[in-house]
Amino acid sequence: MPAVDLMSFDHEAVWRPWAVAYFLLVGTGAGAALLLAYSRLVRVAEAKGALIVAASFALASGLPLLADLHQPARFMHFYLSSAPGSIMWWGSWFLPLFIGTTLLLAFMTGRRGNAPMCAGERTLTMIVGALALCILGYTAGEMSVVAARPVWNTLGFPVVLILTALMSGAGATLAIDSLNGEKGEGRYMLVVTGAATLVAFGLWMLTDASLSTLAADYAPVGLLGEFIIAGVVVPVALAVSAKTSLLLRGVSGALAVFGALAFRWPTFNGAQLMSKTETAFYGHEAALSQDALRTLAGSAGLLILSLIFVTLLINLLAVRASKQTQA
Repeated sequence: MPAVDLMSFDHEAVWRPWAVAYFLLVGTGAGAALLLAYSRLVRVAEAKGALIVAASFALASGLPLLADLHQPARFMHFYLSSAPGSIMWWGSWFLPLFIGTTLLLAFMTGRRGNAPMCAGERTLTMIVGALALCILGYTAGEMSVVAARPVWNTLGFPVVLILTALMSGAGATLAIDSLNGEKGEGRYMLVVTGAATLVAFGLWMLTDASLSTLAADYAPVGLLGEFIIAGVVVPVALAVSAKTSLLLRGVSGALAVFGALAFRWPTFNGAQLMSKTETAFYGHEAALSQDALRTLAGSAGLLILSLIFVTLLINLLAVRASKQTQA
């Protein structure tokens, strides 16, 4: 009777904290873009906060992606070759188109000022919404096809990844609108996507032994405490009760963005520490490591600059359009 011994070996994690930041920023931007498209095309509302979030987060997502790819040659390779069978290759085209169209839409919105939306702006809004769906699909598919990671290669992972992106987009929009003294359009979407996230994550954990191990034995605080309680239950509860309070809306929105980050950190990093040959984990992701702090500082700084740039772009163009109208 032969016996087989399987041995694990030390190796660097392929997906670094920069990847977590990229998926958070681009997912939030795509979620806000879909909220923008719904608000403008269905509810016939300006949804200025959703536009600011979509353009700013999309613009800021480029730095983490380039930092994660490490070498410019890897990035340029996507455009110098053709690989339609690769999800990442499609994503290399979706991302710049998404960034460019959201910035163009912000420019058009600011330039028209208080005038009604024209047909061209409505068409561009539809294109932005379609590209947002492409972004969500490519990012979810890019990870779920990795069969070497049991937690990723499941039906539940892409579903929860997309739902948390939508929740984060609605939350960021709610926070921006609250800062501007507006009620905005994000509250309902946050409640719906948050509730759907709870159901999808619960079903996933009940049917997937690898996720149950990750959530219960390895990262119970991260997944069950930070993600489920602080990142989903609390912001949904605050959003439901915050019918008139801008403060509660802003807090619930910020916590929803934190919830998307709290989901991505343990599932991106923790899943890579699961042995491919044994049902065990080795090592522990350092939440305050130099890589993580560098990623946090760089991404947060660029996001703040992007928010300032997009907000000034829209407002300054709107002031100029108003002066031209009065003249």
